[in-house]
Amino acid sequence: MLILASGSEARRRLLIQAGILHKIIPSGLDESKFQEQNPKKLVQSLAHAKAMATLSKLVSKQIKDLSPNQITSILGCDSVFEFQGEIFGKPKDAKEALERLKRMSSKSGWITTGHALLENVSSSESNQINFNCKATAVITTEVKFCKLSQAEIEAYVSTQEPLDCAGGFALEGKGGMLISSINGCFSNVIGLSLPWLREQLSL
Repeated sequence: MLILASGSEARRRLLIQAGILHKIIPSGLDESKFQEQNPKKLVQSLAHAKAMATLSKLVSKQIKDLSPNQITSILGCDSVFEFQGEIFGKPKDAKEALERLKRMSSKSGWITTGHALLENVSSSESNQINFNCKATAVITTEVKFCKLSQAEIEAYVSTQEPLDCAGGFALEGKGGMLISSINGCFSNVIGLSLPWLREQLSL
């Protein structure tokens, strides 16, 4: 069984759609302590830290309904949206979401997602829990926005959806209407690259 070290509903849906057996154990990581300005370094650091934080919960037996031998791997992911040299996380409020979408109209930005996959290498003869970092990856996808009117932007922000998304839009939700094209991995924009994960799980 795969453990997803995230409470992201979008990532959970991706795993369900792909038919990957999994359980959600959010890392509880305090992301505010990570101040790296390079988006690729930031998401990779956060992805690995999330996976390790969830592993720590398992080692300390905070998760009581799951034994380590049921777990094959732990996946940590983190995404940021980069636009004109700025890193956009979730908008802090509706005003910021409106301002961002006005700037992004007819322009392109980049979703960068860090992935860290820990593999269970514990011995059946030992009671110790042992995980190795099997693979890491940083994957970037270009997102091009349609020309957006003020009314369209206001209507979208009023749904509250952009307040829960890195960058302020959800490709898989109502925000899909705002996107004219993507260049790269589709599922990466939603929160994790399924082609990358499939390759790692099949190795």
